[in-house]
Amino acid sequence: MNARKLLLSTLIAVLLLVPTQAFARTWTSIPEAEWSYTDPKTEDYYRYISLSASEIRKNNLYYFSSDKLHIINTNTGKHKATIDYLKNSNVNYSFFGSLAQVDNKGNVYAMTATKNSSGNYAYKLTAYNDAGTKLWEKPYKEKIRSIAGVLTLNNGNIVTYLETASEKFVTYTYDAKGQLKEKKEWKSFINGYQNGYFVTVNIIGKQASRFSFYDDSMKLKFSLNVNFKDGYYSGITAEGLIIFYKYNSATNKTTYFAKDQKGKTVWSKELTGQAGRDTLYDHHHHGEGTFTKWYGGNVGDKFFLIDRKGNTKQLTVGDFEFQTASDETVMLKTNKKVVIYKASNLSVLHSITLTEANKEDQFLYAGGGIVYRIDEKNVISKMDLGKG
Repeated sequence: MNARKLLLSTLIAVLLLVPTQAFARTWTSIPEAEWSYTDPKTEDYYRYISLSASEIRKNNLYYFSSDKLHIINTNTGKHKATIDYLKNSNVNYSFFGSLAQVDNKGNVYAMTATKNSSGNYAYKLTAYNDAGTKLWEKPYKEKIRSIAGVLTLNNGNIVTYLETASEKFVTYTYDAKGQLKEKKEWKSFINGYQNGYFVTVNIIGKQASRFSFYDDSMKLKFSLNVNFKDGYYSGITAEGLIIFYKYNSATNKTTYFAKDQKGKTVWSKELTGQAGRDTLYDHHHHGEGTFTKWYGGNVGDKFFLIDRKGNTKQLTVGDFEFQTASDETVMLKTNKKVVIYKASNLSVLHSITLTEANKEDQFLYAGGGIVYRIDEKNVISKMDLGKG
């Protein structure tokens, strides 16, 4: 019995010493797809899946094509619905962001506008379910200065924001059924909604602004004065840290620093290279949930991650794109490879070597090793890199 216990303990110890990379899945070519779907429009090199034109929610892949929004069931690869969201609209767009959102139930919210006889744009919000059925719509009579948009909150509410004058906005908050919960006027600029915080900005000086952070009920949580001489505002993390950065061209170094809600610096890191896109930019996260434990992005030719205590990890990658997932993994794409890493130690989980024929393909990461690929013939394919 003692010998068996000793053997078992030794085996466990050996397994614990084996690096994560030993279990990495490596493909020297594009792996076999679980399913493939060909979009009816077949123009060569017309990209549908991109950093701004697609989302994944509730077993659906949403993507824009030919001024319409299409929905595919991610389990079967079957086309589910097409939404003619721009019908009768004088404002055209084909991206997710300020004018179109998908909530955590898979419902779509689209802002459109028509030009009236006075030459002004009259906006409205329309809600659709994932079968493409219109649920409800809300028209607005306000004369818009230049900005209008829609936000989906973590509590399931939907907020529209309309700029009525310089540094003046009005917001409408609805529940998922379209019932108005609150109309509110703001003497500030609406910065957006990020990681559970509704953010507004007021100019308080030539190079200074006050950022105010509200919860889903539009109750003020805290405010922070920002002097842009010290650094530029990047965003707020899920843990409530406010991130800033400042680039020094003389040294070619970027300083990233985080402050708590009282304005105290929690950590500061100087990294070589000029700051690029970071993980707080929504178009780097397409799946459900949130990439919560890390702040990161590209600086120079490196990908970096910083945790809430300031611990930093870096990879030299070159020219690359990145995407994050709620399971704390990241996907990096170069013109040679697609690689999925575990965020905690940047160990390789899966990698695909790209050939000359597919290095321009688009890849969308959902987390859990699930990658969607679109080739130059508009064939959308689902690959599960975690399967044996």
